[in-house]
Amino acid sequence: MSRRLLRSRTGANTVTSHSRRKSTGNVEMPVQLYLDNAASSRPFDWALDCFVSAAKEFFGNQEAAGAFGLRSAKAVKDASARLASALAPGASVLWCNTGTESLAAAVHAHCMSHPGTEIVTTKAEHPALKQALLRFGKAFGLTVRTADIGRDGLIRTDSLIPLLSAHTSLLAVHHVNAETGAVQNLVELRALLDQHAPKARFLADTTQSVCKIAVPWKEAKLDMMTLSGCKIGAPCGAALLWRDTPNRTVSKTFQALRGIHHAVGRCQPAAAVTIAKVVETLIPKLAERAARIASIRASIRASIPAETGVIETVAPEHASPYILHLIFPHHQGAVLVRILESEGISTAAGSACMAETPSPSETLTAMGYNRTLAFGAFRLSFWDDTAETDAEVFKNVFNQALKNY
Repeated sequence: MSRRLLRSRTGANTVTSHSRRKSTGNVEMPVQLYLDNAASSRPFDWALDCFVSAAKEFFGNQEAAGAFGLRSAKAVKDASARLASALAPGASVLWCNTGTESLAAAVHAHCMSHPGTEIVTTKAEHPALKQALLRFGKAFGLTVRTADIGRDGLIRTDSLIPLLSAHTSLLAVHHVNAETGAVQNLVELRALLDQHAPKARFLADTTQSVCKIAVPWKEAKLDMMTLSGCKIGAPCGAALLWRDTPNRTVSKTFQALRGIHHAVGRCQPAAAVTIAKVVETLIPKLAERAARIASIRASIRASIPAETGVIETVAPEHASPYILHLIFPHHQGAVLVRILESEGISTAAGSACMAETPSPSETLTAMGYNRTLAFGAFRLSFWDDTAETDAEVFKNVFNQALKNY
């Protein structure tokens, strides 16, 4: 178990048989094997280089009238066009600072323009979306209705369909669940919308799916989707992409959010430029990258002894390859996380935003897991710099941790 991880400039991992510790000043600390990428990923070195270069060139405020502001504005406009072309052809872009901000902007804008209507969501949404729906729904007089999810992590259509009606103005759901990795069928959901609530708009929280699995912008006729730079190897920034109406009503609403209400922060031009470059670089190799990560995921899953009673929360065919979520009936996930952290391996018991809460996961509770099982939850999440050798290190350390629990 004494190994050291070395990072190359490309972000790949290699493993040596030396001590897995490094010196920081006079303090020795474990070198991290990072398997919590759903919370935030390590930026690519080339993305950091891009950000620094863009920050030096486009430091002007893109909303200022001077020459430097105009130059930054052009860079942001170009980045918007590149991002939309790669992810959602024909979409408009609102640059934000975080994924939370992009979801809040989407919900805020919708509620402002659809007072008194109904929103349908699920019991398994990220708190950033859930709280935005509750806050802005209450502020503008919308009713929020919540569909159930099944034991498999998927939205139960028998619960969803009765909630959809002519009063429904928005369906707001995740594409990939940040905790379990469950992948919702957005095309199927759009078909249900068309049948039961044809005037409703469709917001997909795609924060955990962009640059990881294909987002069906065209096929599901999405109206809004989100991304966060820190989930895809960019240092910062986020974006909301939306489909406008012929009279540009949606664009005018989002412009008012930033320009009049100042409800959305100003994203740094360098962040927009870098995110566009990251997305352009990663999307063409989507299938190849996902297949490699799926192999790592399967290898780790197969290594866990059956006698632990481990439960794979979502079947591989319904899960993102970038997230492996497990439940250990006889172990507490938080304890396993601390044991691994002492060995220099960063993992998670669930979504980062709920890491310090004393209550069991709302998502797992909605899936029908009792309190004891919910506290046995354990999540690994991967990224492009997760190497096959990382999996081998993890398997050795984790199986020893299970024995010594």
